[in-house]
Amino acid sequence: MHVKQPFLIGGLLLMCTAACVNPLKSEVDPFIGTGFHGHTFPGATTPNGLVQLSPDTRTEDWDACSGYHYSDDAILGFSHTHLSGTGCADLGDFLFTPAIGNVTEVDGKYSIAPLPFSHDNETAAPGYYSVKFPERGIDVELTATARTGAHKYIFKGEGKRHILINLVHGMGEPEIHEVSVSQVGPDEITGTKVQSWWISGRGVYFNAKFSEPIEEYEPKGDTQVLLTFAENVKKLEVLVGISMTDEANAKTNRIKETEGKSFDEIRLEATRIWDDKLGVINVEGGSEDLRKVFYTSLYHTMITPNLISDCDAKPFYSTLSLWDVFRTWAPLENLIDPQLISGMIDSMLESYDRNGILPVWPLAHGETWCMIGYHSIPVIADAWLCGIRTFDGNKALDAMVSSSNQDETSPGYNKYGYVPSDLYGQAVSETLEMAYDDWCIARMAEDLGRKDIAEEYFARSKRYENLFDPSTRFFRGKNSDGKWVDNFDPLVKTDDYTEAIPWQFRFFVPHDFANFEKLMGGREKTAAALDSLFTYEAIEVTDEILDMTGLIGEYAHGNEPSHNMAYLFYFVDQPSKSQHYVRRILNELYTATPEGISGNEDCGQMSAWYVMSALGIYPVCPASGQFYFAAPLFSKAEVKLGNGKVLTILADHPEYEYISGVTFNGEPVENNYITYNELLKGGELSFTLSKDPVE
Repeated sequence: MHVKQPFLIGGLLLMCTAACVNPLKSEVDPFIGTGFHGHTFPGATTPNGLVQLSPDTRTEDWDACSGYHYSDDAILGFSHTHLSGTGCADLGDFLFTPAIGNVTEVDGKYSIAPLPFSHDNETAAPGYYSVKFPERGIDVELTATARTGAHKYIFKGEGKRHILINLVHGMGEPEIHEVSVSQVGPDEITGTKVQSWWISGRGVYFNAKFSEPIEEYEPKGDTQVLLTFAENVKKLEVLVGISMTDEANAKTNRIKETEGKSFDEIRLEATRIWDDKLGVINVEGGSEDLRKVFYTSLYHTMITPNLISDCDAKPFYSTLSLWDVFRTWAPLENLIDPQLISGMIDSMLESYDRNGILPVWPLAHGETWCMIGYHSIPVIADAWLCGIRTFDGNKALDAMVSSSNQDETSPGYNKYGYVPSDLYGQAVSETLEMAYDDWCIARMAEDLGRKDIAEEYFARSKRYENLFDPSTRFFRGKNSDGKWVDNFDPLVKTDDYTEAIPWQFRFFVPHDFANFEKLMGGREKTAAALDSLFTYEAIEVTDEILDMTGLIGEYAHGNEPSHNMAYLFYFVDQPSKSQHYVRRILNELYTATPEGISGNEDCGQMSAWYVMSALGIYPVCPASGQFYFAAPLFSKAEVKLGNGKVLTILADHPEYEYISGVTFNGEPVENNYITYNELLKGGELSFTLSKDPVE
């Protein structure tokens, strides 16, 4: 139940309803994606903030990646950092758990039983979360600034009031290298944790200020501290500054962001920030559920990357799920928030200066080395080719070229012209994705006039051909002796493919589809293969292929390699099939429920696919500058572009899935796509839709 709670600021009653500041906040349901394998969290954060203050219900299985799963019925406490939609677990720093009365010890540690709760007593909105524990006599509210988590505890029962802080809490099974905590004032504590799990040696620091004096400060070694407050305390507010640098900066972050502010003032500011941010796109029409899915998707695109620098430092972004977000999220941000993309690329290049290689999947100040390819490259190239020129293009190109030869598979890739299966894992997927990345390098080099690099990398971008088997018309593994890997089966997951079976990488040649069509034996055979992708009987999902969810035939929307494939019918002159399957995915694989995301949300990528497709424009091949059409879900959408202009998208019958015509600023659009440069002019993109297919 999503109840809108009233709150008082300066004696003025403010109702957080659709009429408060802006209606868009009320359209968001942060519980969407917290069920199934969406791996999102419902707690309080601000756009791209360092802090994600959220309840934790579990820590130790795949569905604990964000710390919360909707199927659970007890809360362990509230920690300050969380991942959004990932397939790996980490973070969950500094767990605060409230209690009334006696706190017991078990095996030499303080123990508070998990707090049972009902979703009927739970509320979430952008920048706010609350839950009531009637059995324990405690109500909890959470809000946040960029680097500070704000707690409010209402105690109703009798007995001493406690907050138990677990300093070594975290998702997964982190190895703790260093931990400390100390009381530095009557109402202030500070602490440190350094751990390794998904990344090595991650340091995180906090400084907490309480609205009431601490009566008893009882550490249990360096792993826990039990804080006790007077029995007559009815309300306790806590401000927890977080830093990735040191305790002093955690305190500075807290003071600069929250000094002199009450919980309710911080909450109102978070609401205002979110309303402004979500207002970048205003849609009209559609059902309540449709709007809820759209704005929750837009919300999820705004949680990462995370600004991990302190408030006095140069901005630095991390949590870059590049294997995912290069596909749709980054092109969306190029349109609506080029400043964010610019800051993100600055951070990538700073990482290159420090480490000698562009990021792969950075978290905090470390590198997870997760996933394949070198997908910083399409993000940088697409931004540059879209006219985002806030960085040194030649320096970036040099970093791209250098990084493209530092992948662990680069020796084999460069020697054989493909990644050999007997020498490396994920060899087919690596080859296909690096060939695309190489094309992105060539495109940027061409724009910069670096002809030697352009020629070399356009040639490298053809290497996918070396793994195409004309007898099966699939990409398949090949050993270093030039022989195919035995026992090929397109329905079987092997080490040659990343989180997929051969079907889901069969069409990954976004940069050279015309040549791919020739390899397939022509347009007719390519079209038939695309048909089969969506109509072949879906395989059974097992523990070995948990990422292969959201299936329509062998198309797996729950994982990113499939994401552009519904649009590929445009390339074989069957646009109505693209329009049909895109609408089917929008309608069937996204819903306004906790289970409403068909796979890991992946730091905004799954949601960006929905946002772009619902608007009716999709980047099939990032760095091409082309956005292919889909039938918009809404009668009107106003998109505030990053250059200050407004793009208005109109659809005469959004209930229909087929397109019979498109105009831009009154002129017919003859192609099945529109370019980034055209969109950036702003104006009116108008769709005439049809109930029946139009070829």
